[in-house]
Amino acid sequence: MTYSIFARDGTSRIVLKRQSREAAEKKARELTELGWFDVQIAEEVEIEEAECSGK
Repeated sequence: MTYSIFARDGTSRIVLKRQSREAAEKKARELTELGWFDVQIAEEVEIEEAECSGK
């Protein structure tokens, strides 16, 4: 599962991806310590695409 980390610093916004919840939480703590705010972690839902019949 992939986790996205969203953060802002007043002039910009970043989105980072991590493969585990623990890694995402670690990066979120680091960003907070560096002064980033609105730090959020979201799970990415993987959706399988189905073939569509054009009939």
